[in-house]
Amino acid sequence: MTQEFQAAHGSVVAARSFDGFWRLQGAGLIVMAGLSFFPALYHWQEYGFFTLLALAVGMTVIGMRRSPWVRTPVDLPLFCFLGWVLCTVPFATNVGYSFTEWRKIVAHVLVFYWALLVFREQGRDPLASRVLIGVAVGSTLLSLYALSDFFARGGNWRDRYVRAIAPGSDYNWLSTYMVLSIPVLIGLLATERQWIARLGTGGALFLSVLGHVASYGRAGWLGHAAQALALGLLSNRRRNVLLVIALLAALATGFMLLSQAGLHQDTVDRWTFFSRLSVWKLGLQDISEHPFMGIGYGNDTFVKRHPEYAPEVQNRHREQDRVPPSMHSAFLMVTLGSGIPAMICFVWIFVRLTRLLLSRIRPVIGTPPALLALSIGMAVVGFGVRNLFDYMFMGSLSHLFWILVATGIALRHPALVQETR
Repeated sequence: MTQEFQAAHGSVVAARSFDGFWRLQGAGLIVMAGLSFFPALYHWQEYGFFTLLALAVGMTVIGMRRSPWVRTPVDLPLFCFLGWVLCTVPFATNVGYSFTEWRKIVAHVLVFYWALLVFREQGRDPLASRVLIGVAVGSTLLSLYALSDFFARGGNWRDRYVRAIAPGSDYNWLSTYMVLSIPVLIGLLATERQWIARLGTGGALFLSVLGHVASYGRAGWLGHAAQALALGLLSNRRRNVLLVIALLAALATGFMLLSQAGLHQDTVDRWTFFSRLSVWKLGLQDISEHPFMGIGYGNDTFVKRHPEYAPEVQNRHREQDRVPPSMHSAFLMVTLGSGIPAMICFVWIFVRLTRLLLSRIRPVIGTPPALLALSIGMAVVGFGVRNLFDYMFMGSLSHLFWILVATGIALRHPALVQETR
């Protein structure tokens, strides 16, 4: 009896230890989601993540004698993309730089699998909602900083000569953060039941929208337009799609009328679009010469191959005459760097993710987990469109993206992470 009691007591202690460990991992996931909104803290976020990852893998393999890998339908396109990019590294203009950039992708993908592992071991409820609350808090703090800094530097609503920025980065980052967070905040607002929580979420949404507007990020606005159109299409009602198109046309017309009145002339100025066309044309020429292996993965590869377009060389030119020193498109950067097969895999990842997260609206009304997953799917759609016009799939933005995707999969497909210890 004594031995049986000791064995049972030991099992209870071990179970409590495991539960406490995974609760700490869940808290770390929430903190990582919030820290992702502050790129200046990215290196600290990395150190924290790798520490948590090592502990989680060690506990799973040694302490619990289980595999730490959580299988998902996105594994195949992810591994195909990583594998092909690695195969193209030896053909790069700068092998060392491209290999370093490949390692960064692997690190970001590990964030995804770590988050799934934490969801598997702790359970999705209530961790998923707490992670999204961490996103709401991070978005709110970032918006407060960006707006206060915006007005302190003399920003106004008449034009975009002064633009709101994220700390340690710029307005492009701020705009992209809002493309990811605003759909999530809308989802939280739609699923909250307590009025205090709704009030807080509504305030976070209001500040985030103001922060996005103050960033004057036109590509970010296109991301929101794509989200609105996707929502209209998912509703399976032509009226909703036409309403979204009419609203977008009215907004575009409004900005054109404002520019005629002397307001927001820089906002509607098309020179940044034409500068992108100029570098896209140069990139397509290189792609036609290296369609399968590319010239080396990484956002700076273009300048390493064409040093005449480096910023320090072009500083003597007028701003309107300069060629951007990078592809200003994640999809073109991937194609230029690692060839057409890499681009196909990259698109495949986004297609697989949207199919995993999005569904018809009618079946998910009244089911908060699926509705929150739908909002995360909208964030993926907007993020994809945003990356058509800049390379934003990097750093803490990539961390936030993969944490959101893992949360959405846990919410929408609980069978993938419901394995019990």
